[in-house]
Amino acid sequence: MSVSNLIMYMLPLIVTPILTRLYTPSDFGEWGIFSSFIVMSTIVLFLGFENILIQAPKYQLGNAIKLCIGVSMITILLFGLLFITGNITGNNFISTFPGSILLFIYFVFYTVYTICYNLCNRKELYYTLAFSNIVLGCSQAAFRILLAFIGIQIANGLILGTTLAEGITAIFLLWTITKGSAIKHRAKTSFVQLKQLISQYRNFPLFDAPSSLLSFAAFNLPVIILSFYFDKASIGCFSIVFQLLLLPMSLVGSAIGKVYYQRISISVPNDNIISETTHAVLRILCVISILPLLFIACGGDQLIILFLGNQWHSAGNVALCLALWSFPTILTQPILPLFRILNKQRTLLIYDSMYFLLGIGGIILLCQHTKNLFFILFVYSVSCFVVKMALFLKQLSLSHLNIHQYIKFLPVWGISIALLIIRLIA
Repeated sequence: MSVSNLIMYMLPLIVTPILTRLYTPSDFGEWGIFSSFIVMSTIVLFLGFENILIQAPKYQLGNAIKLCIGVSMITILLFGLLFITGNITGNNFISTFPGSILLFIYFVFYTVYTICYNLCNRKELYYTLAFSNIVLGCSQAAFRILLAFIGIQIANGLILGTTLAEGITAIFLLWTITKGSAIKHRAKTSFVQLKQLISQYRNFPLFDAPSSLLSFAAFNLPVIILSFYFDKASIGCFSIVFQLLLLPMSLVGSAIGKVYYQRISISVPNDNIISETTHAVLRILCVISILPLLFIACGGDQLIILFLGNQWHSAGNVALCLALWSFPTILTQPILPLFRILNKQRTLLIYDSMYFLLGIGGIILLCQHTKNLFFILFVYSVSCFVVKMALFLKQLSLSHLNIHQYIKFLPVWGISIALLIIRLIA
């Protein structure tokens, strides 16, 4: 899976300079708003029940799939009612939302994609998952470039290309599941059985889904909030820098996180295996997580401007302001399934609530008093850094690990942060 992500890591390096010359910063601003909304809304699409597809015993699998489909369809319907009401009442955000019809098409594709993806992960079909990553990345890049050359006017090509790519990948995974042996057990479904399933895994909608929503809202809500105070070109710079800084997590972190969840799921209640697995993952993350910050601190912000093109001159300063945010985010994100396995979702909810309140609360407050985008992003970055580092220490504690086991990484971390501070002051 990491090899497939390596291919996907190289793809943006090729495609992004092309897209930033085919599309304007305003186009990327619209994409940023659309992307931020779907990331947050898909978190609540299943109310967290999609995770039980990996944990649930075999005899519950059939009912778990039906529960996920039912919850997803109800949630999509509620979003539809929200958008209809918003358009009728003249809500500015909903009435001006880019690609509202594509949003609901994307929701349907995402439902199929997520269920099939988790079933493949459950069965350790990593070659299939790896190939699906390639299908998603390559088709998205191809559609976006093709739509730009066609000059289609009915929708933003970045949004339409993403939706089409999600659909193709969902169909590929569905074909794999239906032709293979990923689903062998078929259970008779009754309301009582579904009710028992909901009760057994009630921590997912009560704590897991809200926690994930707060965490990803702190990632993506800034784009939506800032869109009310700054022009779309500025939002476009912010959005694309976000994506670039998270590339290392896309490269290895997301692949590790999915496999990590599956591995520790089958190891419960063996604390030693959980500790050893977490330590093995953190040894990799301790190196990967500091790379974006170190790159920016050593002048990478100027390379980003050269990479994106002349019209993206603000992206370098945005990268400097967000570099501190990227480090603990990449470090902690793949280990979050640990809270789910140990039934510590309530603890994670507390940390994500702090992350949301400090990060989003700071942005809202500062937007009322200053129009300096870079200062706002820097304060957001520092606030998130503090909470995420506290979360990292808690992850170590739950895994029965100690910060002293990673002391060899501390000098590199310290030097990188010091260089960044010097750059920011300069």
